[in-house]
Amino acid sequence: MVRDGYIYGLSLLVVAAVLVWATGSWAWCILPLLLAAFFLWFFRDPERAIPAGMGKIVSPGDGKVTETIFIDTPEGRRQRISIFLSVFNVHVNRSPITGTLRALEYRKGLYLNAMNPESAERNEQSIATVVGEGPDAGFEVTFKQIAGLLARRIVFVPQPGAKLERAST
Repeated sequence: MVRDGYIYGLSLLVVAAVLVWATGSWAWCILPLLLAAFFLWFFRDPERAIPAGMGKIVSPGDGKVTETIFIDTPEGRRQRISIFLSVFNVHVNRSPITGTLRALEYRKGLYLNAMNPESAERNEQSIATVVGEGPDAGFEVTFKQIAGLLARRIVFVPQPGAKLERAST
């Protein structure tokens, strides 16, 4: 469970208890209880089976692959894989490879609906580059997290220089 899930979920459980105490009726606590359950579920962080071996790149996020294309960047030709996370997907992202976080860039932005193509460039986002080490030496992966209409905040804890394990949060 991600910290925010506890904060929102437990706060709403307190609201539900106060409403029952103040009104003497359980009917008033239904909405806060439903919202608490939703936040506890939304901020879940389930265990994942992590594939072993050289060159295994794992998906940084759950969701549906919506596009896979090659793009030209200043560093050369790269493959871009776009993954859409709906409200039903786990929103905890993980490192695709074992390595060092070389760069992290945060960009303030809007909160357009993720279905809007402009959201990829105009929404709040965090861009991380991990340089492979150990079994993933020789790989470099850049991934971008983009906030949306509902998931409006990106929390990226590691800082440049941090050592990351494949599939770690």
